[in-house]
Amino acid sequence: MATVKRAKRWPNAAKKTKKKKAVKPKKQLVAAKPEPPPELRPFQREGVDFLKKHKWNVILADAPGAGKTPQALIALKENEKQLTPALIVVPSSVARNWKKEAKRWCPRLRSQLVDGTKKKIRPYRHITITTWDLMAYRQDDFATRGYKCIIADEAHYAKNPDTRRSMALARLAEGAKHLLLLTGTPLVNDPQELEELKNLYGEKVDDPPILRRLLADVAPDIPPKQRVTMEVTLPRDIRREYDEVVEEYGDWLEKYLPKLMGVQGAAIEEATDRAMAAEPLSKLSYLRRVIGRGKVPAAAAWARQKVRSKEPVVIFGCFSDVMSLLGQALSKLGIAYVRLDGTCSVEQRQAAVDAFQNGEIDVFLGTQAAKEGITLHRARHLLFLERWYTSIAEEQAEDRIRRIGQTKPTVIWYLQGEGTIDERISDIVERKREMVDDVVGLENIPHTYLDTVFDQWKRLKSLRGGTPTVAENPTAKLDLPKLPKTRYVHAVFADITLVPLDALQRHLRANGYRQRKIKRRKSIVRIECRSRASFRDGRVRTVQVAPGIYAQVGKPAKTDASRMKATRKVKTARRVTTRPRKKKWGA
Repeated sequence: MATVKRAKRWPNAAKKTKKKKAVKPKKQLVAAKPEPPPELRPFQREGVDFLKKHKWNVILADAPGAGKTPQALIALKENEKQLTPALIVVPSSVARNWKKEAKRWCPRLRSQLVDGTKKKIRPYRHITITTWDLMAYRQDDFATRGYKCIIADEAHYAKNPDTRRSMALARLAEGAKHLLLLTGTPLVNDPQELEELKNLYGEKVDDPPILRRLLADVAPDIPPKQRVTMEVTLPRDIRREYDEVVEEYGDWLEKYLPKLMGVQGAAIEEATDRAMAAEPLSKLSYLRRVIGRGKVPAAAAWARQKVRSKEPVVIFGCFSDVMSLLGQALSKLGIAYVRLDGTCSVEQRQAAVDAFQNGEIDVFLGTQAAKEGITLHRARHLLFLERWYTSIAEEQAEDRIRRIGQTKPTVIWYLQGEGTIDERISDIVERKREMVDDVVGLENIPHTYLDTVFDQWKRLKSLRGGTPTVAENPTAKLDLPKLPKTRYVHAVFADITLVPLDALQRHLRANGYRQRKIKRRKSIVRIECRSRASFRDGRVRTVQVAPGIYAQVGKPAKTDASRMKATRKVKTARRVTTRPRKKKWGA
C-alpha cells in the first residue's frame, strides 16, 4: 500500500532555522552631572570679605533670613588652613540642617555631627557640629581638639554669663584663635546682653565689629511684610473663667489643681500656697492659658477662611493644651494640619516641614520650638494665637515665612482678646521692639489695628460650643486606641474629621512609632512609619483599628535575604506603568 505523505501546513514556507540572538551592545554608564555649586548673593559675598578683613573675629548679626549660615561656611571653605579644624555650636533643632548645609556649601571639607553624649569625636575632620547642651556637657572633650575657629549659631543663647553653656563657650573660645558669633537677635531684653557677647572675645579684640544688615536693605526683591492686630470675642464660659481668675484666684486654684494633679488633701494645699506666693507670675500664666483657649474658635475660623481661599497658613502658639484644642477645632472643620513642638524628633520635624512645603498639608501649627532653623515660605500668612514676651522671638518666628525665596507680600496677624491682659502684653512687646531698634536697628514694618471685632466663628455650627475651660479639662488630651506593635505597621491612616491629627501624632510618638512621611488625600491623612521593603515580600494589608483610624500591617522581614527580596519586589512594583485600581485609603 502506497504511503501518503502528510501535506505541509505552509507548503511555501522556507525551512525554519534557529536565529541567533543579536548581542545587544552594553549600555555605557554615564555619570550623573554633579549639581552646580550654590552661589552667594552679592551682599553675602561682602559679608564673607568683611569676616576675612577682621580676621574672623566678628559678630555677624544679619537679620533672620539673610543667610548667615552660608557666609560662615564659605569663610571656612575659602580659608581652610587658617580656620580648620572648626567647631560649630548650634541649637539642637537645626543640627542636622547645618550638617546638610555643610555638605552643600563645602563639599570638599569633611564634617561630622556630634549629637550624643557617647558619640565619638572623630579626628581629622575639618568641621565638627554639635549642640549647645552637648558643648557644655562635653566641653572637656572638645577642649583637647585644638579647634582654630569656634562658630556659635544663635549666639544669644550665651547672653547670660552665669549659665553653664555660656561658661563652656567662653572656655572654648579662649583656646581658639577665631570666634564667629551668628545671631539675628544680638539682644533680647537688655542692651547689656550685647556687651556680654562682646566679652566672649577676651583678648582677641578689644571691640569686636558687628555686621548688621536688614533683609529689606540687602534683598529688595523680597516682598514687604506688614503686621495686623485683630481683636476677637471670647466664648461666654471662657470669659466667666477669665473673670474668676482675675477676681478670685485662690478659689479658682482650689477647683483647678485637683483635676490637674489627680490628688486631694495636703498636696493640693501645698501647691495652692506655692502658686499664691508667686501670684503675679503664676496668675499671669493662667490668664494667658485661659485667653488662649478663648481665641481657639476665632483662630480655627480664620484658618478656614484662608484655606478656602487657597492660602496655606502658619499658626504659632505657646501652650500645649491650647494648641491641642486648636487641632481639635480644625479637625471639626475637616482641615488637615501638622504640628511641630518640643516633643518632635528630628525625623518628625522634617516630615512636618516637608508635608507643608510640598503642598500635602495647608496648615502648620508650631510652638517656640519651631521659631528657628526651618523655612515655611509656601505660606504668606502667619498668625500668633498668643503674644510672646519678646519682640525678637516673634520676629524669628515671623521670618519663617519671609525668607530668600518668598515671592509674595507677607502678613503677620496677632489675635488679641477684647478687654484682656493681651493689651498689656502687646505694649510690653512693642517697648522691647523700640529698645532693640535703638541699639542695633530694625526694619520699619507697618502695623495696622483693625476696628472691627472678629467673631465669624459664631456662624460655624461646629465651633459654637467654644472650647472647654482650663478648670474642666486642664490637659485637653484625647484617649486613643491601642495600635499594633511598631514592627508590624507600615503606615497609619486617619480621617481628620474624626481624629485630630496632632493627637494621633503624639500618640504615635509616645508608643515609639517613626513618622517618615506625611501625605493627604481629601480628609484622609497617611503617616508612613516603616518602609514597605521592611516586610516579607513587601506585602501589607489594611486593618481598622478604631473609627477613623486604619493601619497597614505586615509580617516583618527577618533575614537580609528576605529584606533584599522585598526591596526588589517594591522597586518592581514602582516601575509598573499600568494604572492601578482606585482604592480609597484606609478602606
